[in-house]
Amino acid sequence: MVRHNSESSIVVDVKFKQHLDPNLIELKESVLNKEIETFSQGEDGVLRHQGRLCVSYVDGLRQTILEEAHGSRYSIHPGATKVYCELREIYW
Repeated sequence: MVRHNSESSIVVDVKFKQHLDPNLIELKESVLNKEIETFSQGEDGVLRHQGRLCVSYVDGLRQTILEEAHGSRYSIHPGATKVYCELREIYW
């Protein structure tokens, strides 16, 4: 069986830009020093809050995610609550 693991370009950006955000860098240090338990850092070095990716404020990344989720032609938009709930499952 062959598996192909691919990630959305936005997820790749989220993971990369965590290294550029001073607030997330500080949180990572707190996680490593076991000063904070609600966040975790995986073997890939990516910071998560209760299993969800932490999104940086760098380069308008949060706005990009909202625009992508809201404007995607593959999503049906019955209301803002649905979009928020879907994003909340992945990002913090």
